[in-house]
Amino acid sequence: MRMKNRSKFILLAAVTAVSLFAPLHDSVTARRRAISPDAFIASSADGIALYDGKCALCHGKDGAGLPNWRSKGQPDFTKPEWQKAHTDEQIGEAITNGKGKFMPSFKAKLSEEETKAVVQRVRAFGKRK
Repeated sequence: MRMKNRSKFILLAAVTAVSLFAPLHDSVTARRRAISPDAFIASSADGIALYDGKCALCHGKDGAGLPNWRSKGQPDFTKPEWQKAHTDEQIGEAITNGKGKFMPSFKAKLSEEETKAVVQRVRAFGKRK
């Protein structure tokens, strides 16, 4: 009887140890993937596709905006002044929650990762010359 309890204790200790260290391993692996060049290239490509599919209709494929929307406050993403005046967090916030009465919320349409990819795409417009 005593041996059975000891076996259960050892099994419980092993399961506990595995469950404690498995998330740590997963987060380290995820962090490595997040900073790998392949992950950056993939997220950039996703950002281009997402922007083209969800944003370009109003903001233009080149990010400069459309004349009929500029009068309503639409930004020109290609302008260095605009890029310097907005943080990644502010751009992500506008994408997620919308802005004013003309920019819709994409909270239900884009994941956090997808929003970050679109932010990267918007930033890329400021680097073009």
